[in-house]
Amino acid sequence: MYKIEQDWLFEKLLGKLNANRHLIITADQDWGIKEYVSELGFQLAEKNQDIQICYIDVKPAHCPASFLELFKAALSLRFPESVSRMEINNRSTDTLKLPVFIAQKRKIRIAVFLANAHLFHKFKDPVPFLRTLKLKLINQKNCVFCLYGNNNPHFRNLVHYPGPLSGLGQLVELRHNPFKHRSASIRKLFHDHEKSIVYTTSVKMSFVVDNHPFYLKLLAWHALIRTRHTCTPAIIEEALNDLILHFDYGFSKIVECLTTKQLNLLKALLEGNQKLYSKATRDTYQLGSSSNIARIKTSLERKEVIHFVNGETVFMDPIFREWLRRRHFSKEFLITKVKEDSDYQAMFAD
Repeated sequence: MYKIEQDWLFEKLLGKLNANRHLIITADQDWGIKEYVSELGFQLAEKNQDIQICYIDVKPAHCPASFLELFKAALSLRFPESVSRMEINNRSTDTLKLPVFIAQKRKIRIAVFLANAHLFHKFKDPVPFLRTLKLKLINQKNCVFCLYGNNNPHFRNLVHYPGPLSGLGQLVELRHNPFKHRSASIRKLFHDHEKSIVYTTSVKMSFVVDNHPFYLKLLAWHALIRTRHTCTPAIIEEALNDLILHFDYGFSKIVECLTTKQLNLLKALLEGNQKLYSKATRDTYQLGSSSNIARIKTSLERKEVIHFVNGETVFMDPIFREWLRRRHFSKEFLITKVKEDSDYQAMFAD
């Protein structure tokens, strides 16, 4: 067990991957493991020119056969010329040897990252297939595999002894403290650049983005370049506004795909309303019936806009939440205000 707040863990994992040591990484659902592993892959390829990265998401697969097809398709997309010359049955477990064949042919090293590996348990009778998967992957020369997913009982049963994936690679369970998450890393970043940030300010920076590793890193750099000597809460606020503007176009596209009632529900959440089914909330935000709210919530969850944590409905993307609060809904307010002022002036003009 390691605490991810310690920077040395990230470097240690990079070193293991570079040494072709397979890893199985787990973390709590809301931790942000996808962004963390993406950063691992990015830095691994950046620091080692002979390594090529391939990301494969297990989520679309529902059985061993569909996973094998998905596995080959991802490698074909990443290495089209190499895979096209290989005659391998899509449904044969020999498909799992594609990385080593490609590595040998191109004289490179390949790192394969398998996302949402906790979903393997949904396969019908997954144990025999996963044992075969381990045997096919474990000894591939010049290839390294990193499986990662949510730390739930299903995944633990697969990766802990005597689970079918136990022994494939070193098991690393990422943990964090919501009030201390990477605050030490932030202070180290400022210290390395001969600047300073006090503990409470570093915790505030972590807290404002819900401890999201990817956004926290961006926010820290935006704040760092604004700081001359000591970072202050005001500087963090300026950096956060910069970050929100950076994603403005993408977030606008998301909003264009949402209905009025979906936006009304998000507005209710922004204003601290968790009792969405109460008559007062439904009337205030024009949400319709209770059954309609249930459909809205399900739709927003499928779009990965919201999810449920400890019985509460929360935003999946903290920057999108702040963008809605500071840009989208405030813009609606300004437009309405301008219109009201124009109508008021027109009335006197008449």
